[in-house]
Amino acid sequence: MIEPVLWAVGATIAVGILGMLVTIAVARRSLRWAAVLGPITVLLAVAAGMLVGVDQMLVDAQVPMVMLLATAPVALAVGVVISMSTQRRAAESASALERERSARELERGRRELMAGMSHDLRTPLAGIRAMAEALEDGIVADPQEYYRAIAAEAQRTSGIVDDLLALTRLSSGSAESVAEPVSVGDALSDLVAHLAPLAKQRDVRVTGSVDGAVEVVGDAGLISRALQNVLVNAIAYTKPGTTVRARAFVADGRAVVEVRDGCGGLRDEELARVFDTGWRGDAARTPGALAGTGLGLPIVQMVMELHGGAVTVENAGDGCLVRLGF
Repeated sequence: MIEPVLWAVGATIAVGILGMLVTIAVARRSLRWAAVLGPITVLLAVAAGMLVGVDQMLVDAQVPMVMLLATAPVALAVGVVISMSTQRRAAESASALERERSARELERGRRELMAGMSHDLRTPLAGIRAMAEALEDGIVADPQEYYRAIAAEAQRTSGIVDDLLALTRLSSGSAESVAEPVSVGDALSDLVAHLAPLAKQRDVRVTGSVDGAVEVVGDAGLISRALQNVLVNAIAYTKPGTTVRARAFVADGRAVVEVRDGCGGLRDEELARVFDTGWRGDAARTPGALAGTGLGLPIVQMVMELHGGAVTVENAGDGCLVRLGF
């Protein structure tokens, strides 16, 4: 009875290995067909073992049962190997697809950023050129007003370049940071006072409050830049006649800054993109010249990660709530 069983096991192994090789080859092209071939290979391996064993057996009623018990574990082992190989191939394919998707998203974001930056730089430069030509031709009734406008446009252009350079340094990890005690409360109070004229231009009120001593260890310049980006963004997108409220406090031993605006809120798909480089929302929410470069919140996110913190944006009331947790 031993010899028929050995023939049966040998046939099972041979068919199983052949089916496994075929399934793995098919998996490189189609995971769907590989999933179909896996169980078929197991069945064929068992069937081959049974057929060969029956052909070799003597008249013994126990031999088919013994062969089944001998070939089934072998076929099962083949099935397990095929399943693991197929799953590995599926994971590799999924990983490759994700890398390809990420690369496409990165390239799309890069193109959108370059297109947006080109437009953002072209607009103030065109205005500066037009005003300079008007001054040169002597057709300006109030030259001082044009000088002030040129200075404002130059400052705006400088801000765009500064944002781009800051994002580049933070993205590449080359940004130099200094670890020192920083009063987040003082930085917030100073920025609220500094940005009050900008808010007034849009008929927006900006307020700030500090609950106790709110301090962190980090880079004062980067932290101040992050706070300024959040406040400027809130002022730019909140509706005229509303109030931007900033608050600094300590929660669970960590410094927290919250900024609330009255922008009307964001859709779910917009909330998912607020930290995408170069994204500024739809045209209906773009407030003319005060629209930024779409780099403000990505810079905030990188600064917070550099300090071991995080930034979140969510809908709250009639606007958005930006929370920075250090």
